[in-house]
Amino acid sequence: MRLTVVVDNRAKEDLRREWGWSAHIEAHGRRILFDAGASPSTLKFNAERLGLDLSHLDFAVLSHHHGDHYGGFRYVGSVAKDLKVYSPPGDLGYLRGWDLNPLPVSSPLEVERGFWLTGPLSAGWISEQALAISTDEGLVVVVGCSHPGVHSLVRTARDTSGIDVFLVVGGFHMPSKRVLDELAEMSQKICPAHCSGGGSVSYLRRKYSEKLCEVMAGSILTLS
Repeated sequence: MRLTVVVDNRAKEDLRREWGWSAHIEAHGRRILFDAGASPSTLKFNAERLGLDLSHLDFAVLSHHHGDHYGGFRYVGSVAKDLKVYSPPGDLGYLRGWDLNPLPVSSPLEVERGFWLTGPLSAGWISEQALAISTDEGLVVVVGCSHPGVHSLVRTARDTSGIDVFLVVGGFHMPSKRVLDELAEMSQKICPAHCSGGGSVSYLRRKYSEKLCEVMAGSILTLS
């Protein structure tokens, strides 16, 4: 499995940064885009710099209906018309208007062999889902903003797939120390990004340095 961070708040020197999140995943012979960042221009620029052809995606996943996660799908629709986008329920008209094929997900789902969606978990009026991928090392869980709690999304991914968690990556939404402690019990590697907050990174660095991996736009994670 190869995961490339395409959009993040931080970026390597030759890439653009913005408040948003997107990851390109290659696993089990499939190519997936998880979220698309805030703007079509940043997604397009970074994807091209990273050598990623978004016209050949097999499907995409939207974690939740916030602009910093769906805005870049306007570009995706221009190069990959009718692409399946697994999304929490809600107003999906904007995705259809961008020539995409949104598929609402209401419960945990094995999308294809080796890929699971947690289904939407609620945090007030926000519904959010995560993507889980099987690898030889264990389960890789990709999250967006973790409004329902990163620990809740990871636990649901683990229970849905029946596989122990190896790595979690994405936005953690400034979790408490208790949530990070629980996350550390479930996952061998923890890669906070986007909205996780500097305090989360500092805490993980102090207490779980062996588990922490720091990522930004341009980072590539490779697993068996």
